[in-house]
Formats: sequence, C-alpha cells, structure tokens
Amino acid sequence: MTLAYYPGCSLGHSSVEFDRSTRKVLDVLAVEYKDVPEWTCCGSTPAHMMDHLLAMSLAARNLRQATEIGDELLAPCASCYQREKNAEIEIHRNDAFRAEVNEILDSPYMGWVTVYALPEYLLKRVGEEKIAGRVKIDLSQLKVVPYYGCLLARPSEMTGEANDEQPMMMDRLLRAAGVDVKWWNYKTECCGASVGMPKVEIQRRLTGKVLQQAVTAGAEAIVVCCPLCHVNLDLKQPQTNRFLGTDYEVPILYLTQVLGLALGLSADDVMLKKNLVDPEPLIKRAIAEAAAVKREEERKAAEKAAKTAAREAKVVAGTGEEGEATEAES
Repeated sequence: MTLAYYPGCSLGHSSVEFDRSTRKVLDVLAVEYKDVPEWTCCGSTPAHMMDHLLAMSLAARNLRQATEIGDELLAPCASCYQREKNAEIEIHRNDAFRAEVNEILDSPYMGWVTVYALPEYLLKRVGEEKIAGRVKIDLSQLKVVPYYGCLLARPSEMTGEANDEQPMMMDRLLRAAGVDVKWWNYKTECCGASVGMPKVEIQRRLTGKVLQQAVTAGAEAIVVCCPLCHVNLDLKQPQTNRFLGTDYEVPILYLTQVLGLALGLSADDVMLKKNLVDPEPLIKRAIAEAAAVKREEERKAAEKAAKTAAREAKVVAGTGEEGEATEAES
C-alpha cells in the first residue's frame, strides 16, 4: 500500500531538515510513499479559530487529494496532523457535516482516509522490531528526552497515545534505535511557541523551563516532531539565554534526524548543519563513547573467557594426573 505523504508548509521551508530526514528514513525502512498531489495549506494554526467550517474544508481538501494515492495519510508536522486528524474524525462520523464541507469544496471528498502522526505510523506500520533490526550506528551513549509538546499526543483518544501527560510513542522508537532515553515530566508542557510574538516574556520563561528540566533529567539533547517547537527551542534558544541569563546549549533534534543517524544515514543526509545549536559534536562524541564502551565490554568478555578456559584446562590437567597415579598404584 502506498502512503500519501503530506509535507505541509513548514517542511518545505523553515523545517526542510525535518522533511529531508523523514523522507530518508522512510526510504531506508522501505516505506512506499508519494506526495499528496496539489496539496494546499491545512489551515494551521489560525483558520480553526476564525471559521470552523472553512478550517475543516481546508483540511478535507487534502484528504480528498490523498485518495488519489491511497487511504492512509502521513502528516509529520504535529500541527498539520492535528488539523487533518480533526477533519478526518469529524467528517467521517457526521454525514451531514461532510455534506456541508463538500458544498464548499471544488469537488467532494467521498473517501475514508486515515491520518497518522509520524511516531504513530512508524510504530503501527513499521514496528520497533524492524527499526531495531536496521540499526547500523550505536547511539547508546546519546542521552535524550523526547518532547511531544501540546499537539502531538493530546487528546489521547484521538492520537492513540496511552496517556495525555506521559505519551510513549517517541520513547519507544528512540529506544528501538538504541538511544539512551531519559525519563522526565515535561513531555507535554507548553514551550511557549504560540505566544512568542504577543507575550515574549512568557515564551522565554516557558522555553527556559523545558530546557532546564531536560538538563536536570540528564539529557544532552531534546527530540521533537513539531516544527513550531523546534523553532522555539532551537532558533530562539540564544534569545532565551539572554533573557534569563542562562547558558544553555542544548541541541534540538527532529525524531527522524536521530532515527536516520541510527539507521546509518550521514549528518548531511539528515541536514544536521541546518540546526542552530550544533548537534554534530554531541553526536560524534556519543558514537565515540559507544565504541569505547563496546571495546571495554569485549576486553572484559575476552578476559573472562581466558580465565574460564584456564580453569577448565587446570581441571583437565588435574584429572589426568589423578588417572596416572591410579594406574601406577595398580
């Protein structure tokens, strides 16, 4: 089955590294996909606050376009996912509302497209076992926390997460890729991105709390799936430092950048140079530390095997001497 891929506006511009790394990861995992033909803006974020019917119609048009490919749509951007998923649920469960939407559309949406967030699709359609089996680079020394933000995991009855406040899909994917995932309680706390323009002070303080909690949890990087969260935590991190008098240098990585590296993609493949807070020194150090840990484990294993072999040889030698002594007595 071919997957309909909806990049949305951000992934074509400010978050092109998210788009590139997602496509590369899908390729490595042998997921067949095609872009939604002639897709348009889903209406995120202001449309649903102005006109509910128009907002649903904007999203529904993309669902209709997706039917030209198949009946499953992937929206990597958390905000796009929310809009498309809301449209899917409301239109599919209410024929009268579908009729209202179709009156606005240039041609009607008659399909039943299921919308997936990126972590949800990778778990349900690819699986942890397949991802773990494709890992080529040891990232066991890369310490991260997954940050879901406001949109990716809530409400859980829509997103499929087990819990609104402690979602686990990104955690599971990162662990399958061999990453050291730290536990923390700020997975779904707002980073302040939505008030970054009108309430700068609030945004800076909320961002500072997320960064502080990540460091306190023992993480060296934060992993996200939301372009807005990424811009806020990465691009605006220096501004947050100046406002709060802090000196955070926490790399903010997209989920598919981390998965891509674990699957053997290069730093250029996942566009690490696009990140403002440079993650490459951290990645290189983590890989080097993992190699050192592996060498030490192999050295200890070889030493243990040698000691075991020596003991066994000693036992065998002792048994032979006892046998010779018995024959002599006879």
